[in-house]
Amino acid sequence: MPIRELAEAVMGIYPVINTVASSPAAEEISVGGKMMLQFCSCSYLGLTNHPVLKTAAKDAIDRYGVGTTSSGIISGYTDVHRAVEREIAKFMGSESAIFFNSVTLTNQGLITTVVKPPLAALFPGINSGSESTAVFSDMENHASLFDAVKLARPDKTNYYHHCNVNHLDDLLKRSTAKRKLIVTDGYFSMAADLAPLPEIVALAEKYGALLMVDDAHGSGVLGKNGRGSAELLGVEDGIHFLVGSFSKGFGVRGGFTIGDEIFIKYLRVSSRGYMFSATLPPSIPAAAIKAMEIAEQEPWRREQVLKNAAFIRGELKMRGFRVPGDYHIVPWLIGDEEKAQAVAQGLEDHGILAPCARYPAVPKGKALIRFMPTANHTEAQLGKLVEACDELGKKFAV
Repeated sequence: MPIRELAEAVMGIYPVINTVASSPAAEEISVGGKMMLQFCSCSYLGLTNHPVLKTAAKDAIDRYGVGTTSSGIISGYTDVHRAVEREIAKFMGSESAIFFNSVTLTNQGLITTVVKPPLAALFPGINSGSESTAVFSDMENHASLFDAVKLARPDKTNYYHHCNVNHLDDLLKRSTAKRKLIVTDGYFSMAADLAPLPEIVALAEKYGALLMVDDAHGSGVLGKNGRGSAELLGVEDGIHFLVGSFSKGFGVRGGFTIGDEIFIKYLRVSSRGYMFSATLPPSIPAAAIKAMEIAEQEPWRREQVLKNAAFIRGELKMRGFRVPGDYHIVPWLIGDEEKAQAVAQGLEDHGILAPCARYPAVPKGKALIRFMPTANHTEAQLGKLVEACDELGKKFAV
């Protein structure tokens, strides 16, 4: 089918792209000349517009310019890139860390390195490049994980039912691969549920498998110190590869992974996404450093965003709406796609931006509205959202 013909055929699933004329992460934003309450940003701690972060970014621009124009292994690794990696390692309680341009590139670099070590062929005495490999992936993992696994080209890819440790156990038991890698989100952003990490850690130990956790949506928010879902569940020591994000809870940009120093050095030369991409402008890691500092100094931000989400979830459940999951993301499961789109439009008419998630972002028949409060949302703003949902839920018989 020609591309143009295909493009016309799928017109019905194209989303409406809103043009935002102010900070997209602010609690009130300008969309099409209209001020609206915003409940769809991942800036959970409310740090994107913090004056300390903006000052750090501006100072870095004055010193380094607006870009690096070079890979981190050539001349794009500035002292501020080095500093952010040092602070990430400190924040996460690790020996070392590497800062990527995005979580997507982090996942690609990490999974391809673990599944088929790119440099193994250079050293015939090392067998890790020729071992049979198998990946075990949760069916509801983030799209970047699916793409990273495909790019890694394991000998076998197994998909287990969402958070179903019995199914994962069965797949691991039947696998004959020498190297096994389990891949899962830590906190699933659509279902708003945690991976059963204690049970998965136990299975990894039982079958000699490696475990990778993408905790993009847990980073900075979950756990006593904000280190994510693994800290919350007390299994940090049982995870071999942990990925985190600065573009969500911390409100900036970039992805990272942690490990011992020798592994991180290897990632720099084995990850194509790191080697062949210019590093992020120094203004980004400069702001990320300040985001970690504030997250440590102001734990009330983690507490408040969880409190705000609990309020929304409780009010919607009290009204009989289907609201799965827990913690700081609140999905309102509507199911019917036309109804979900109508509710989203109704929210816009009430001055609230919270687009619906529908196929292909979620399975058909599971359309939802996903609310993402920040630590900065006020009681009045939360109340306005709940009232609008109550009215729309009755109107559309949700």
